[in-house]
Amino acid sequence: MTKLLKFLLAGSMFFTILSCSDDYQGPIPFPTLIEAANEAGLTTLVSAVRAIPGLEATLQDQPAITVFAPTNDAFANALTAFRATDLNDLVTKIGGPQNLQTVLGFHVVPAVAFSRNLNETNIFTTLSGQQLRVNSSPGVVTVTDAAGNVSRVLQADVQIENGVVHVIDRVLLPSIELPKPTLVEAATEIGLTTLLTAVTAVPGLPNALLSAPAITVFAPTNEAFAAALQVFGARDLNELVTKIGGPANLEKVLGFHVVPAKALSTDLAATNSFQTLSGQTITVERSGSTVTVRDQLGRTAQVVAADREIANGVVHVINGVMLPNLGLPTVVEAAQSAGLTTLLDAVTAAGLGNALLNTPQMTVFAPTNAAFTAALQAYGAANLNQLVAKIGGISNLQTVLGFHVVPAAAFSFELSPTNTFTTLAGQQLTVTRTASGVTVRDALGNTANVVTPDVAISNGVVHVIDRVLLPTIDLPNVVEAAQAANLTVLLQAVTAAGLGNALLSQESMTVFAPTNQAFTNLLQALNLNSLQELINALGVDAVTKVLGFHVVPATAFSFNLAAGAQEVPTLAGEMLTVTRTGNNVTVTDKAGNTFNVVAADVAIENGVVHVIDGVLLPTL
Repeated sequence: MTKLLKFLLAGSMFFTILSCSDDYQGPIPFPTLIEAANEAGLTTLVSAVRAIPGLEATLQDQPAITVFAPTNDAFANALTAFRATDLNDLVTKIGGPQNLQTVLGFHVVPAVAFSRNLNETNIFTTLSGQQLRVNSSPGVVTVTDAAGNVSRVLQADVQIENGVVHVIDRVLLPSIELPKPTLVEAATEIGLTTLLTAVTAVPGLPNALLSAPAITVFAPTNEAFAAALQVFGARDLNELVTKIGGPANLEKVLGFHVVPAKALSTDLAATNSFQTLSGQTITVERSGSTVTVRDQLGRTAQVVAADREIANGVVHVINGVMLPNLGLPTVVEAAQSAGLTTLLDAVTAAGLGNALLNTPQMTVFAPTNAAFTAALQAYGAANLNQLVAKIGGISNLQTVLGFHVVPAAAFSFELSPTNTFTTLAGQQLTVTRTASGVTVRDALGNTANVVTPDVAISNGVVHVIDRVLLPTIDLPNVVEAAQAANLTVLLQAVTAAGLGNALLSQESMTVFAPTNQAFTNLLQALNLNSLQELINALGVDAVTKVLGFHVVPATAFSFNLAAGAQEVPTLAGEMLTVTRTGNNVTVTDKAGNTFNVVAADVAIENGVVHVIDGVLLPTL
């Protein structure tokens, strides 16, 4: 303020100069407003005045003015109050150059008022046309603006050529219509940081909301989002987005909080149904001053701060996150979207579709088509049907598929470093999570990698893996298979010949197993009444050779046989003729008898059994 003092001393200096200089031509002129402001370091005020074309000249041309001039610090405080970065930003925040001119005019009274001339209370009409109240008491002068803010005069009575300047510690605010904030600005001011983060996470959504002609936003608080995280068992917004089905569903949730029309609380009826940006209806109810919102699940949230107007609508702050119908896919729909056609074929073949759809909560480790192709190759199967045969039928297919399903939802980020889960197959699966990803180890010690984690479904989550997981599969031995097929006469013959252990210990074999009726037909052809009579007639060694003629020491499923006739070795030491015609298989013995395979491809632990309708005879 020392620079201002020289203007206050101008009068006394005039007489001094007059007595000391013979060259004096007249009184020393007082500075202009801009000169005085520059000398006083009020640079922001000068910049503001010059930002309005013609305003400097207008003030200079006034015959008499009193200027209440804010300091640079006062302007800095105004920037902070309006969340502005600089003067240009402040002009924007207060509504443009016209409002800046009104603000500056509100600091100028078109008359000269030195502090000594002030009454205790003074009402002045300013150049803006609005009134300003100035109070004076001994040693203190204050100015009260239209908003009721009180500024103090820091330096009074700086005389300028057309009036006087009083330096004040605050920018005075007239009555002006300030521009309404954007949705983003309003949410920032209210402190809805999680909502802003969520909106920003959806590409294009901020611009869509800002450019919408009219919107009503039911804006959840940070605490509301925190409660939603707890409900979904998510630690942060990213996990929540994953659990609700990805960014598309986040956009659906956020859109469910926005109505494409402006609705102040006073405009609401007792019950209102609004179509939201998500395309779904939200219900809003008003009872007195209480406004509640109800979502698709019947949950309600209360408006805790209503009617915050924004540039293109209104914001109502609510204490809950509203959920639309998210439309999460079923496990079948998710598999279809991921192109897991072989898995779907397997599920259909096993009849497990309804079981999976009706499981309350589950985690599915879903093999890719390439994973099934690799499994087919490993089993020497050309298609799913052949694979089913080789693993022991539909029951074992159900076990394999059930081994890929855990009856609880486990997203990848919820996994511990090592996890042991009991699957729908009743067997345990080991899942490991590291920084590089998630792996799954099956009962045989094979490891599969999760190649696509966290596909949310309506009753859990799917993780796509690159390998078919194998549980422990129980295949019957040849005796158990014969018992299951009720081949009692064959079993009696094997027992009589003492071949049981030999068959059980065989590394690999294909058994052509005659039915009971086949043995009956042989006995009738030989005029014998029982198996024992047959053994007595042929001798144990011959019966052993007959039985051995039904066993090939290699595994050959029907679909692995070459087309046409082929000679295969048997345990009897003689060749057996096997013929495949399409899906039909026949066997021809040394006597020229040809019999049909009536039940093919019964997998056993060391090979396969084909049930035939005749007893094969070697050379006896």
